[in-house]
Amino acid sequence: MADPLEHEVLKALKSGTGKDTILKNLATPDNKDDLIWYLNNFPTGKGRLENKWINWLLVILLLAVTVNKLYFIALLQLKAISANMFSPMLLLDLIVPAINFFILSKIIRFHRQGYQFMVVLGTLGLIRPENRVMPNLAFYLVIIGLTIFLLLRLFPKQDTLKD
Repeated sequence: MADPLEHEVLKALKSGTGKDTILKNLATPDNKDDLIWYLNNFPTGKGRLENKWINWLLVILLLAVTVNKLYFIALLQLKAISANMFSPMLLLDLIVPAINFFILSKIIRFHRQGYQFMVVLGTLGLIRPENRVMPNLAFYLVIIGLTIFLLLRLFPKQDTLKD
């Protein structure tokens, strides 16, 4: 279950309250570190609205790549089963889609961690040879570009709060 402080921060950010104001109003000696962490990892309400459609484009592209990967994993599993070659080790292929769904949940909610993970994992995804053919190559490059763009737009360096 989410922290009540997280709900208060999100509500204040969506209403347009500035991060410094939220810090002054909600900070106590006990919760100051958590509050700064929440404020640095959630964008302002204005940032969410301005970049909502770009974020949804990123979500759709990442979902398309994930569903495509799941489809090919299912084909591989079915072929292995039909040839009596099934091994539980084949289920390890499901780790990548599971991580993608975790990142999707973070990106849908505009969490900074989702964008940071996606930049790293998108770049690492290009190491695998099957991702360096069209259309996967184009998808990965667009995903990496959109993620970096959104990360820089939603979480500018000058908005980062310090202790």
